[in-house]
Amino acid sequence: MATTIRDVAEAAGVSPMAVSKVLHGKGANVRVGAETAETIRRIAKELRYQPNRLARSFRQQKTQTIGLVFSHFGRIGDFDGYFSAFLNGVMSATFQSEYSLTICPNLTKLSDNGVINDGRFDGIVWCKPDYTVQSAESIERSEIPIVMMHAPSGEGPKVPHFCCENALGLKLAVDHLVELGHKKIAFVVDQYNHSTAEGRDRIAGFRTAMAAHQLETNDSDILRWVIDQSKVAELVQDPKGPTALIVFSERQAVSILREAEVAGISIPKDLSVIGFDSTAFCDTTRPRLTAISQPIEQMAFDAVNLLISYIEAENSPSKSFLYPCGLDIRESTARPPSRS
Repeated sequence: MATTIRDVAEAAGVSPMAVSKVLHGKGANVRVGAETAETIRRIAKELRYQPNRLARSFRQQKTQTIGLVFSHFGRIGDFDGYFSAFLNGVMSATFQSEYSLTICPNLTKLSDNGVINDGRFDGIVWCKPDYTVQSAESIERSEIPIVMMHAPSGEGPKVPHFCCENALGLKLAVDHLVELGHKKIAFVVDQYNHSTAEGRDRIAGFRTAMAAHQLETNDSDILRWVIDQSKVAELVQDPKGPTALIVFSERQAVSILREAEVAGISIPKDLSVIGFDSTAFCDTTRPRLTAISQPIEQMAFDAVNLLISYIEAENSPSKSFLYPCGLDIRESTARPPSRS
């Protein structure tokens, strides 16, 4: 059986309160001399005493654990650097504060009242919310702190939001393509992200940026793809099709580059492609991917740090944070091809 505080106290000839004072800093009114304290520490080491984290969590009503809700968490390292950068930011903040991290696919399915209020988490970082009625109500009813990542602050419950300035990023991308001579530009997004708050924000930013150049957009310019070579080939073969694509994520953009290569399509000679995220992975693709940049690691680090301060101070910050985007021009964009 595991050694308890009572076992250490009995072996040292002191009270359990004295042991708790020395080993855990508990009991402000308990006085223990230096020699006795050293004896307690020696005996605890000899008996291989380990604190019972579960019991301490029950007493303190805290678990030192943060839940990360990411209902569309992809594989790490195959097609992009997004998840590596994101998790680096999250773990830098959690580890320095001695918090553990649990990744959850979907909190709304794990409890009767829609959110984890059963004590397993002290707080939640919720990424890429879709703000369905169910998820919005779950956030509103939460008894623990929540911060949102990749969610515009003007949408959803009134909790802290951390998001990049999507409209600026899309403006920079459209401006770059128009400067190269493109007029037929489409936005590509997968089915899942099309319904997220950030997906809607980026689509709106794309439409606004196109309108600023008097370029009309309609539903056919928002492509909801499961990307394969046939779809890329169809675009290039269509004389009325787009000559450039702005893609929701780096991962999806890299998929287009790979499928285009299989189909014998030259990027950017036949089709220009711009991704979103712009991690160091973009410098390893063929061709190197032009991409809208956002400070993923810093956003994640800031979001978790705010959440931890929210947990420990037990206050409720309402401030949200908007991060500027940039555009890293590499090799996947060029002047448009002539199509007949």
